[in-house]
Amino acid sequence: MASAGASPTARLEVPFRFTDLVDEVESVRRDPPTYVSRVGALKVPSKICNSELILVTPPEAGPWVFTLAVSGGESDKEVQQLAEQHATLSAEAQKIAASKVQVVAKLKAAKERLEEIPSPSSEAVLQAACSAVQAAEDRLAEVQEEDRIARAAAERARAAQEKVACADAYNHSFVVALQFDSSWPVKPPTVRFQGVMHHALVDESGGMLMPFFKSIPKDDRKVHSLRLILEAIHHFLIDPLHNWGISRESAPSRLLSSMLAEEKMNLARLTTIRKYALQVKHKELFESPPRWREEWFDPAFWKACTEKTPEAWRAILVEQLPNEVFSFKIFTDEFLNMFVEEIFNFYSSGLPARRPNSMNNYGIILNEIGLEPMIDELQQLLQPLGELLWGSGPGTCWDGHHCFIVRYREGEDLGLDMHTDDSDVTFNICLGLDFEGAGLQFCGIMGAANHRRHTNTFKHQKGHCVCHLGRKRHGADDISRGERLNIILWNHSSTYRKSEEYEDPPYEREEGAPDEVCVSFTHDRDYGVFKEYPVGKEHLKGRGWCPPKKFEYADFKPDAKPAAKVSSGC
Repeated sequence: MASAGASPTARLEVPFRFTDLVDEVESVRRDPPTYVSRVGALKVPSKICNSELILVTPPEAGPWVFTLAVSGGESDKEVQQLAEQHATLSAEAQKIAASKVQVVAKLKAAKERLEEIPSPSSEAVLQAACSAVQAAEDRLAEVQEEDRIARAAAERARAAQEKVACADAYNHSFVVALQFDSSWPVKPPTVRFQGVMHHALVDESGGMLMPFFKSIPKDDRKVHSLRLILEAIHHFLIDPLHNWGISRESAPSRLLSSMLAEEKMNLARLTTIRKYALQVKHKELFESPPRWREEWFDPAFWKACTEKTPEAWRAILVEQLPNEVFSFKIFTDEFLNMFVEEIFNFYSSGLPARRPNSMNNYGIILNEIGLEPMIDELQQLLQPLGELLWGSGPGTCWDGHHCFIVRYREGEDLGLDMHTDDSDVTFNICLGLDFEGAGLQFCGIMGAANHRRHTNTFKHQKGHCVCHLGRKRHGADDISRGERLNIILWNHSSTYRKSEEYEDPPYEREEGAPDEVCVSFTHDRDYGVFKEYPVGKEHLKGRGWCPPKKFEYADFKPDAKPAAKVSSGC
């Protein structure tokens, strides 16, 4: 029998043929299951991370990546049945619990009447009172059994409620990437969720865990098939424990608690998306499948997108800082006005909006309001630019993102402290509005000798984008008048993040004291040497990490003794 652990000899029973894989993909494209959408193409990635944790160009013989969206929702009929079951069982439990309360009260009253009978009293009176107590005790015995039934019913109701919640929490189309190699179909592909999804049973990168792969059914050849893989993903989203052959009764309580917490987070996100879908102002931004229009883009940018040549992309770029910071015009005023209207429409909806990151207090995460599919497509339009500028590493194989709006105006955030991004490559697009000040200051790459030396000042222009590595230290000057909104797109590459370059980047001793504009009250140990801490930020004194001690510049002096042990990440 062929299996994931089969010997090379057994593997030859069903040899890999690329044409067979293509046929399976095309079959799904022609006739997708009801829970599958946004079927992509089978592609060879531009880079892979080898066993030495170095990014290399893959050989012609794979691997191959296939993306599509899979939903985990039960059918409407099944969800309704679960909801009705929950309501029935809950009512049953409540009825029996109320009955128990009444019986206990009757027994108490009967005993009190017996104790209150004066002595001496007739035998008939005593007998009647004792009979009442005995009847109440008999009924209590009966109700205790009913109470046991009630508790069991309540447990069934809870399980039904959790299943309904789970079905609703994952009744959504999640983008999934399957990566095949020449061990297919004997071994399954890797499976990773690319979009935003809160789930206790996937790893930090959205990858499936080993029990999932062990639970995948095989076809009559005793090997894997694409449709059975997709069916397994679908059932995982509906009820992963059942899919893995684990009953909820036997599952560890900590696991169940973690699953429920993640389900609640996912459901809260989807609830906002579903509610806002009924209130959107510009439906073309929320189409399924998503579709960007030519008229929304600056003509030169659209020409570069369609020509797909390095020359066309180079033609639109302004090199603000050689090899490090670039800008270009991307959107038309028509699109900007429409998009800003949509953002303010969401603000007026009253729906909850999480902070976009730890440093910006005001803004909206676009992936949390239903725009994730549109941003997926925008990322793919920008991917060739990433490959052109930083294709040896962070600019390659983008398969995740965090995209949000930042807002600067009087009474809210005025500017942004020096920092680096949790991003491999960042795109920062100015939406307007009418403002003065709020320049973007760039310093060095984190870990470089000039990490905290000023390198460039960028002035935002409406409709223009500036892009840079996430490791580039930067900060926003305070706005002096008006209001500024920007789209920030943090691009992530799971391939790049496996590499040694990402996991263990170089760090050099600083070449000298930092430039004043480049110091950070959030991160730096010597901020107070160069500037006064802003009002309300004095508590950060002594909590910085930068520079690490062994990379201090000559004559370095911290502004305070360390307040506590802190992380050395930006």
